[in-house]
Amino acid sequence: MKRGAFIVFEGIEGSGKSTQAELLAEALKGQGVKVDLTREPGGTEVSEGIRKVLLDPKLEEMHPRTELLLYLAARSEHVAKRIRRKLFAGEVVICDRFTLSTLAYQAGGRELPGKVVARLCKFGSFGLEPDLTVLVDLDVGKAFSRLDRDQDRLEKAGLEFHKKVRQAYLEYARRAPKRIRVFDGAKEKTMLHEEIKKVVLELLARKGAL
Repeated sequence: MKRGAFIVFEGIEGSGKSTQAELLAEALKGQGVKVDLTREPGGTEVSEGIRKVLLDPKLEEMHPRTELLLYLAARSEHVAKRIRRKLFAGEVVICDRFTLSTLAYQAGGRELPGKVVARLCKFGSFGLEPDLTVLVDLDVGKAFSRLDRDQDRLEKAGLEFHKKVRQAYLEYARRAPKRIRVFDGAKEKTMLHEEIKKVVLELLARKGAL
């Protein structure tokens, strides 16, 4: 069976990426496409357990290397137990965050060595790369004004940290414009969805997944 398509949504907290991932999944299902919507960290029982540790606001003082390795452990389990299986069953996998998050947050935000983080990401993901990464970009101040709940450990890292993360995202997108498509998160939700859906449908048509 032909391998399915792997589409990843990225962006800072409050950018609207999760909403857009959900809208795309529903739209594709409505066209009869087999879709698996998942998230990182998470997606399996083990990975969801690691997620609880990573986002626990009581654990603010976690060392950046510990944080990185926990993310990679969650991803390894996720790829091995869920993502690869769905892809090789011919499904479209839509994932809320993947390796670009690690590069942006741990290399960009935490300032860990970029080359080391990149090598570890490749190891932790079994070398799997998205067919398309949708980066929903939004000003940090606007993004955080959307957050109307208690902040998790990552959100509590502060605006300056998240500004560095956003800049890292944009720099990685500048280096790989064909693989990482940037969309304006300030646009109205439905309009943004239609723009993203158009690009995704073109990709799926090229891959013969429609």
